Amino acid sequence: MIMPPSKPKLQRAFDVAEFSAKARQSLLKLKETQQPGQHSLGSKSDVLNAVRNEIKQLMEEGYTARQIAEAFSSDVFGILPKSITEIVEGKKKAPVKRPAKKEAPSARPAPRSVAGTPPVNTNKTVPASAGSIVITEDSEDL
Repeated sequence: MIMPPSKPKLQRAFDVAEFSAKARQSLLKLKETQQPGQHSLGSKSDVLNAVRNEIKQLMEEGYTARQIAEAFSSDVFGILPKSITEIVEGKKKAPVKRPAKKEAPSARPAPRSVAGTPPVNTNKTVPASAGSIVITEDSEDL
């Protein structure tokens, strides 16, 4: 298959004075809103880790993980009490264990036997060493 030639990518041009001013504003905003090394985006676990000490203090005062989870669900985001307990205790979630896949049954049906006769073994193999051929004589009833 022949692909048509692609168009060359045009390089974008920026007004240096305008965009350098925007860049300076962005850096000032960053300095005002975040500490060095602080990440503004993360997972639910990251948020819970950020407030871990406050959660521990509430639990020491007698609040349950369920009460804290309900408070988060109504104001912040939905979270299970189990997740709060794991964060506070420092436990990591155990990986989900899935059972091993079973092999598919053979596509060929098992040989049937006629009433009163033993089943016929159709899987006859002759052991041979690697790289050798077993030669047998022809039968006369051809």
